[in-house]
Amino acid sequence: MARIEGKYPTKALWIFCEGEKTEKNYFSKLRAQERIRRITIKVVNSDNTDAKGVVEHAIAFMKKSRDFEDGDMVYCVFDRDRNSNEQLEQAKKLAKDNDIELIFSNPCFEYWILCHLGYYPASYEPEEVVQKIKEKMQGYTKKDPAIYDKTKDNIQLASANAKRIKDECIRKGLELISRESNPLSLVFELIAKINEFKD
Repeated sequence: MARIEGKYPTKALWIFCEGEKTEKNYFSKLRAQERIRRITIKVVNSDNTDAKGVVEHAIAFMKKSRDFEDGDMVYCVFDRDRNSNEQLEQAKKLAKDNDIELIFSNPCFEYWILCHLGYYPASYEPEEVVQKIKEKMQGYTKKDPAIYDKTKDNIQLASANAKRIKDECIRKGLELISRESNPLSLVFELIAKINEFKD
């Protein structure tokens, strides 16, 4: 069914997340709280935990869903996890061929949360990122359903820190969506896109 212009959003922004993870909680809460009227944000959970699988899930959804319309924006959000550089390259090619944007975090989505708490340019493994957050945020747990509420006041700081890290990766000549770009979170790019639709 076509979306009505005027009172209702005419465009949707689809966010495909891997598994039952922090990303789903974060973006679902963002969608509920921000009430951005000019777009509809839809968060879709994928059972896939690898980059290529998340992109394939999005492509299959775009082809078969009655809710998806031409002109809708599609983003796939995933971590480095155990993805090889070859798998990441495959995900990039699939995404490019199907007009999908990739939002990559290395080593994990939680690095985006850490960016709310300061500038952390060192390489980390996922457990180290979680430990750093716990040192700064009382009572933090992974998959916290209230993580957006707890961090939203520092979202501008997080975006500035994440952009600085991205710029540093580029300066070093690193491929952004690769195992080598540690640390990195491109979530700030998705936040910036959403902010374009705020009144």
